[in-house]
Amino acid sequence: MFIDAMTFPLRLACVVAAVGPVAAPGCAARTPPEAPPRAPAGLALAARGRGPDVVLVHGALGDYRQWEPIGAALDGSHRVIAVSRRFHWPNPPPAGGVPYTFEAQSADLEALLLSLGRPAHVVGHSYGAGVALLTALRHPERVRSLTLVEPPFGSLVPPSAPGFAGELASRDSIVAAIRASVWAGESERAAEALIDWVQGGAGGFRRLPPAVQEGLRANAATVGPTYAAPAPRVTCDELRALRLPVLVLRGERTRPWYRLIAEAAAGCIPGAEAAVVPAAGHMAVVENPGGTAGLVAGFIARH
Repeated sequence: MFIDAMTFPLRLACVVAAVGPVAAPGCAARTPPEAPPRAPAGLALAARGRGPDVVLVHGALGDYRQWEPIGAALDGSHRVIAVSRRFHWPNPPPAGGVPYTFEAQSADLEALLLSLGRPAHVVGHSYGAGVALLTALRHPERVRSLTLVEPPFGSLVPPSAPGFAGELASRDSIVAAIRASVWAGESERAAEALIDWVQGGAGGFRRLPPAVQEGLRANAATVGPTYAAPAPRVTCDELRALRLPVLVLRGERTRPWYRLIAEAAAGCIPGAEAAVVPAAGHMAVVENPGGTAGLVAGFIARH
């Protein structure tokens, strides 16, 4: 199917889906001839600009619409490709028996990067940061630089780290609550509970911009599959093998779970840079897109 460009109002953007490109009004005039990326089966893409590729990978309950302001900030000197991962809007929702795992999602990203024919700057948020990290570990030759915005792998944090045990127990509790709500047929309730937790407590979902809330609800069917399987146990030793430019970002007021993981990841990766997105929690890419884009743009410009 084609995506109606009006459903994702990118400024002078080209939108592509699994079967090919659709030019948004004004796109041809803005963008010199360059073959738009073709989405691997199961994915949807929104591409804009021209230059070295920047691939943006959203987190749980997200889709490519979350990257609109950040894409607008980067497209003056890059071809920005925002991905809607498999099962996320506007792709078909999860189906029984089809795996939703980090490994399967990483295989999709690998296919996209291979199709580009050149290394790309890869930026991932939350679950998408995990997908991006697994992909970089397996295929570093396809990644020009890697930006991880609050990666999710708790296995990177030493169990003795102050505050980690309490955060791990809290996470186990919210995952159990999510599974119970999904089992009861209340996926939207589960989605709101998840965002409340990642944002640090009650009201976290409701404090996000209305358009962001709408997008998260549109992907509520993915919340059960997202937490149906455990995350892979990524280790610090594995991260020490990375030999590419890496930036690790976290929100200024993110909950300790993500702060600890971000700090551990940055400490494990040789030469990794670390920075804090001001005035933001875990959902930094939509809470402070300008601050996030500025940090990403500065890092990419150096690499």
